[in-house]
Amino acid sequence: MRYLYACLGLALVLAGPAAAQTQKPLNDSIKVNKEQFNLFHPTPRKYMRPMVPDRPGITESPYSVDAGHFQYESDGLRLLTRREGTARGRDWYVNHALAKIGLTNKTDFQVAFDTYTQTHAYDDTDPSVSQRAHGAGDVTLRLKHTLFGDDDSRWALGVIGYVELPTGHMGDGGYEPGLVVPAVFQISKDWSAGGQLAANLYFDREQSQHYVQLTPTLTTDYAFNKVLEAFIEVVGYRDLRASEWRGSVNVGPQFDIGDNLQFDFGAHLPLTHGVDHEFFVGFSFRR
Repeated sequence: MRYLYACLGLALVLAGPAAAQTQKPLNDSIKVNKEQFNLFHPTPRKYMRPMVPDRPGITESPYSVDAGHFQYESDGLRLLTRREGTARGRDWYVNHALAKIGLTNKTDFQVAFDTYTQTHAYDDTDPSVSQRAHGAGDVTLRLKHTLFGDDDSRWALGVIGYVELPTGHMGDGGYEPGLVVPAVFQISKDWSAGGQLAANLYFDREQSQHYVQLTPTLTTDYAFNKVLEAFIEVVGYRDLRASEWRGSVNVGPQFDIGDNLQFDFGAHLPLTHGVDHEFFVGFSFRR
């Protein structure tokens, strides 16, 4: 846990110098009633908010997709590795994606789908112990609503409700509902800090039972210029069946290629035992 606290402190220290800035944040300042727009009457492009995807970290964005517009976010490729004694595991994720459509100015509907997963579990001391599996994962239905902020505001707060459906061969095998409350504070034109509280009802396939996991996060990012941003994120995990917290840190750059396309890559590194190493590359775009 001392590593988790240290990284939380680092994220706060990074955000601290930016608090002295007084520049106007890069939020919308368009004086138009955007409540008039909806799925069938899309927001004109000149009135759209900056694109803020839910990736690449664990922390979700509180901002919804503009009414009538489509956004697609994908883990193009993600590698997970783990080790417990002599037992090892390696997973490849291909196009684990999230598709969104704006319903109103502050609400969007989302579908997440795990296109392909390949897993390999083995033991260093016994070559005969080897398990492989591959196939499609589950589908998740999500609804996001921005409670306040979103336009010309330093603060934004959102709520996301979802349910994961046991539709895939490589899925978790049970229904998994969850609730996420993300928030962001635009400290300056270039700096922002945010985090979220999340509660998820996961399904344990081996024990055929559900359990609750809490996943709080704290994140900060900095825009070096119009193209390059970087973020650091600290994540906590608490399975309520256990007495210990687990922790990890996410780091990586993001590249904004125009207003509607973003590329990213990075690493998800464990701070405690029981957390996988992850390395990913992905992208987001909207139309």
